[in-house]
Amino acid sequence: MTDEANVRKLRKFLLGPGAAGGARLPTERAMAQALGLTRGVVRSALAVLEAEGHILRKVGSGTYLVKPAPPAALPLPDVNPKQIIEARFAFEPHIAGIAAMNYTKQDVEQLAQCARDYHRADSFGAFEAADENFHTAIAGATHNPVVISAYRSFAAAHAAAEWGSLRQRFLTAERRVASRKEHDLILDAIRSRDAQAAAAAVRQHLEHIVSAILRP
Repeated sequence: MTDEANVRKLRKFLLGPGAAGGARLPTERAMAQALGLTRGVVRSALAVLEAEGHILRKVGSGTYLVKPAPPAALPLPDVNPKQIIEARFAFEPHIAGIAAMNYTKQDVEQLAQCARDYHRADSFGAFEAADENFHTAIAGATHNPVVISAYRSFAAAHAAAEWGSLRQRFLTAERRVASRKEHDLILDAIRSRDAQAAAAAVRQHLEHIVSAILRP
């Protein structure tokens, strides 16, 4: 195996899912045994990872993963409610479809808890928070870092948009009852791993929201 291949193998072993910045690494001997490599090969690969800034060696203490610096925040775009709604129609149904295919047991439990919170919400702020948590949990259930990052950017733009009294006006008692049922339908479709039904349920949910917002 080439030196480059050894580095890739060690990088995947150390920096894969669940890697936590600041975590102490196993000994060179333990890593060599786990990967089927010699200690010399592991030591050389670690030197490359250290040069790349992925690990930090502390004399007398051990070797640690370096916590990556957070990406620089991009300036939020100047958007209006119409553009936010258009964006939701463009990708939220697809996000639900991906979630239906990729979710774990823990994801469904979290979505169910979010749905229960939405049922129990008794104020505008509580409804807003429960709704945001539910849709954010759907994005998380995709387990796709690109989708999750894109959804976070969208959520930030959504929060920055000038809604005025639109959202307070449309969230009537009748709308709250209907929205609870729509969330339940979305959850049921995702739980059934029916990507098409999940996408359709989200699309219908958004259509009802638009109708309520545009109602005179």
